[in-house]
Amino acid sequence: MLYIVNKRTEALDSCIERVMSNDVVLLIEEAVLATVITKPPSILSKPIDQVQIYALSPDMKARGIDVNRCYEHIRYVDYAGFVELVENNNPVRSCC
Repeated sequence: MLYIVNKRTEALDSCIERVMSNDVVLLIEEAVLATVITKPPSILSKPIDQVQIYALSPDMKARGIDVNRCYEHIRYVDYAGFVELVENNNPVRSCC
């Protein structure tokens, strides 16, 4: 399953709590802020077993987020990568 998360709120926490092995999480819009290393650590601070977490690069750029300030296990995609994730993962669920 592909979870698309667009807010850094309880929706993100809820999504992360229910992901299962081989699921994919894509952070877009305001949710990309969760990729930045924080103290105390955020819910995304540690890799989740066999779950891939992606962030949309254009949304990160729009918010001035440098990948060097982000958790190492996060992967980044552009709009073409976003489309590819949707094509390759079924079902797709939006978490807002």
